[in-house]
Amino acid sequence: MRSFSGVAFAFALLVSSSVCARTATSQPVPPQTARQALIEMFFGEGPGHLEKHLSENTLRTYQKLGGANGQSGLGTFSMFAMQAKSAKEKFETFDTGSTFLTAAGPVGASYDKMEITVERDELVGDQDQIELAMHLVSNGKDEGVFPYTLRFIFSMKMESEVWRLHEVDATIRFPLDDPAFLKIVEEQQLRQNEQTALLSLRAVNTAEKSYQSAQGGFACTLSALGSAGKQSGAANRTYLYDSQLASGRKNGYTFALSGCDTSHYQVVAEPESPDSGQRAYCSDESGVVRSSRDGKASTCRVSGEVVEEKVPAANIRFSAPAQGNALSGTSQPEQLVRIAQGVSTGLLLNRVPPIYPPVARQARIQGTVVLKAIINQTGDVVSLELVSDHPMLAPAAVDAVKQWKYKPYMLNGNAVVVETQVTVNFTLSER
Repeated sequence: MRSFSGVAFAFALLVSSSVCARTATSQPVPPQTARQALIEMFFGEGPGHLEKHLSENTLRTYQKLGGANGQSGLGTFSMFAMQAKSAKEKFETFDTGSTFLTAAGPVGASYDKMEITVERDELVGDQDQIELAMHLVSNGKDEGVFPYTLRFIFSMKMESEVWRLHEVDATIRFPLDDPAFLKIVEEQQLRQNEQTALLSLRAVNTAEKSYQSAQGGFACTLSALGSAGKQSGAANRTYLYDSQLASGRKNGYTFALSGCDTSHYQVVAEPESPDSGQRAYCSDESGVVRSSRDGKASTCRVSGEVVEEKVPAANIRFSAPAQGNALSGTSQPEQLVRIAQGVSTGLLLNRVPPIYPPVARQARIQGTVVLKAIINQTGDVVSLELVSDHPMLAPAAVDAVKQWKYKPYMLNGNAVVVETQVTVNFTLSER
């Protein structure tokens, strides 16, 4: 009897172990959270990743609508999702934790990265509200670049075992009587004024260089740089496009040229309010920009600290990764044909427009960037070198042109590698 009981016990143990093993191996995949659904909606790669998380009512309505270009109304959502993914190599999303997304700051921005944090994630039954807040971070701390609190609330609802977005709320809070808020506003404006003054001196230096090349000497007034085309006998050309800067006053600073002759000039930017705590800036024909903490141009000229050295334009280049021969992608050297800019323009199939640098736009800096481009037999831009530029605009021009696509240039029935010039204009509308 004991032996039978022992066998029965062993058999029961074996069966139970087998059942447990099958249960463990067939355990279902954990269901997607509302937060994961939100990430998939805007940053997913699979087909229908956006539409999957819209409600049936939303889908039916927007599928009926058509835009002026024939695109369905759903294209509005799709475009938003594509823009969110356009810089995917620069950001990272998080399924759990207090951080939802981190993204590197764009070139020229006053912050290192942007962080979106999860302030609230409330799951009640089949509904979830996710509140997100935006922060701009520099040197590891929140810079408070926005003098207000910006938050988004995404309302998700589970339908047919899929989380779907039903509502988006955006809130902006302005604590107008809060001394801390007012301090941020003041500091932000002063910092912006200083940055604009620095960029404006760069613009004057660039304009003076162009003026000297065309006129044989430096301009002695800012108005001459801005209205050279109206002078008798002068070429119909404007060297300083910012009319406000040409007037000598901009963003709390006064600007002036002095010490001018055929080979020298000095330019200064001094705060209009001497007790504002803003720096004064100065430069000359060398292109070196200096500053003084006391806000006095006279101090800057005598003992100003160097803010930045002149950066040669040739430092900014682009070359595509080599594949065999650097130009053609073959193992044998290929013929290089030089063609006029007008000819290459006629071969252009896809022109990616440059993104206007935010800091340059803020300072109302305009200008032209000229590049020497090498285009291979398949119409791809494989090399770019600066011919003339504005230092604030050149990187954006290079980033755009390297994505351009051309029709192959044919010579004697064969596609050949060509060298040409490309001109990129950055122009702001006058206001």
